[in-house]
This record gives sequence, C-alpha cells and structure tokens, in this order.
Amino acid sequence: MRKLLSTLLTRIATGLAKSLYTPQQKNWNFPLPASRNTSSRRATDLELAEEVHGTVYSCASMNASVCAFHPPKLYKKDNQGPGSTEVFDHPLLELFKQVNPMHNAHDLWELTTFDQELFGSAYWLIDEAIETGLPSAIWPLPAHLVKPMRERDSIKPVDWYEIRRGGNIEKIHPGRIIHFRYPDPRDPYGPGLSPLRACKESASLQALLLSNKKSIYENHALPGVILSPEEPMHENERDRIEAIWNARFRNQRNGSILVTDGGMKVQPLSPRLGDPSSLLEAAATRDDIANAFGIPLAFLTKETNLANLRAAERQHLAKAIRPRLRRRDEKLNEQLLPRFDSTGRLFLATPDPLIVE
Repeated sequence: MRKLLSTLLTRIATGLAKSLYTPQQKNWNFPLPASRNTSSRRATDLELAEEVHGTVYSCASMNASVCAFHPPKLYKKDNQGPGSTEVFDHPLLELFKQVNPMHNAHDLWELTTFDQELFGSAYWLIDEAIETGLPSAIWPLPAHLVKPMRERDSIKPVDWYEIRRGGNIEKIHPGRIIHFRYPDPRDPYGPGLSPLRACKESASLQALLLSNKKSIYENHALPGVILSPEEPMHENERDRIEAIWNARFRNQRNGSILVTDGGMKVQPLSPRLGDPSSLLEAAATRDDIANAFGIPLAFLTKETNLANLRAAERQHLAKAIRPRLRRRDEKLNEQLLPRFDSTGRLFLATPDPLIVE
C-alpha cells in the first residue's frame, strides 16, 4: 500500500511539473551583461570586419586553411556491430565536389571556419532540386550581413534569418539555413562568440600602433633633419633650399650631395621607431590575439627552432583544430545529412588530424 501511494504521488508530481513547464514558457532572450566601462558598447560585425588585418588575419586564415585541409569523410554504420564502412559514392559527395558554380569543397570548408573565427557564426543557404528534393547547391553567406531573428515571445530560437544586400533586407526561412556557431556562454541560442570579438581591444590597439608607426615613416610626426643657417636667411631663400633638399633626398634618394652657398648646420633626427615600450606593447597585443585564436606563438616569431615548431604544430592540431573539426562534423550530421538519409546509418566524420595516414 505504501509503495502504491509513493508511486501515485510521484506520478502526480511529474504531471504537475510538466504542466508548469511548457514550450510556450521558454524565453530565448538573454540580455548581455553590462560592461564595467560605461562608455563601451558591443562592436558590430561590420566593425569586426574592419579589424581583419595583421595578426588577426594571420591567425584566422591559419585556422581556416588547416580546417579546410582536413575535410570530413562519409561513413555507413554496419548492420551488425559498432563498426562502420567508408562510402565513396553518394549524392552528398558529388555535391561537395562542386557546392555551387563558384565554390568547391575546399572553398566551403575554409570560408565556414573563417567566418566563425571572425564573427562567431557561419551560414549556409541550401538550394534543393525540385525533382528529388535533395540539396543541389550550398551557398556560404557573408556572415557579417546575416542576423538570426525572433518574434517577440516566440517559442522558437529562430523564426527567420535576415540578410542585408545593399539597402535591401531579405527574409530567409530557417529551414534553408545551416547555422554554424562558436559557443557563447552569455547567449547559448544567439550568434556565436568569435575569437576576434574576444580580443577586439587588442586588435584595435595593434592597428593603432601600426598606424602611428606609419605616420612617422610618412613624415607626419617628425622631420628627418633640421637645417640651421649660420646667418639670418630670407624666407624666399629658405623655401628655395627646402625645395632643393626635398627634391634631392626624398623618395629613397639618400646619399646624394648637396652644396649650399653659405654655411649650413645639418642636424639629423632619428624617430624612435624602435621605442622599447612600443615594442613591448606590440608584442603583448600580438600574444593576446594569438591566444584568443589558439595559435601557438612559435608560429608568429622567428625566435624558435624545428623542435619547437613541431611541438607547436601538435599543440595547434590538438587544442585548436581538432575541436573545430568535431564541432563542424556534428553540425553537418545534425542538419545536412538527414536531408539525404532518413535511416540514420550515414554519418560524416573527419579523421583525427594528429594521426598521420
């Protein structure tokens, strides 16, 4: 009797919990935490796109090209046992050979990872053949122009995707989009958190340091030399000598001889392009960017050796590339492969990049 009563109470509690928690009560909106700096704001994807230079480009390009060098393979689960067999002939493999009239498989894998490195998300637009209903083309969309949208109080994480083309806004049904994302602990259902966004301040600082050095090189901050006449000189004569000096020595014509009519003292100025504090700041920003992208510092410096490079390569493959490949494979098995196979026996998997075949 006591056991029957306990079972009855458990069922009642379970039913009550289900009635209290329904899909209509899900709230998919997660506001971002306030910044400690009240003057700061979240950078837009277009602003992130402006930071794609220097160390940022090197790191993002490196991860994208290595991931593209390791494409997934198609396998079929055996009828008996846990084993599987690689499949070499399938419509999906034919699609990967030429995913659309502009891109092949390597382009697709590289662009997908590149967008995630920079913006945290990558988007594929899927075209389906009318005759078969199977995907006939895959179009990688410019991630910085795509935004997942949700109706207010919607029970769906995404109701449509919005893509901006010039001044036009196009709505795309979520069933046509495969959304790859890097995890964002602040909003697990929104666009992902990219390595570039995580190190945005360092990337901006690096650009500022390079811009300052460039301005010095272009003579926007300090003159190269000071010419001091021994006697007072008329303004016209001063302008004449300045014009002659610039014509003789600017634009990589160093080493020429200039003879003046009177006494002239020349005082060269050496801009401190190699200022130790600036060099340390530049190295710190480079290291911060590399750490955000998971790039070993041995890849970005000449102060290394072959043993360090080999160790760095294994570290890069193990800590950065392998998780990215696993995340890519699982998204493909979740959203692309079911469009070709309803049995669940087919799956895509990328061979371990640390195992040399």
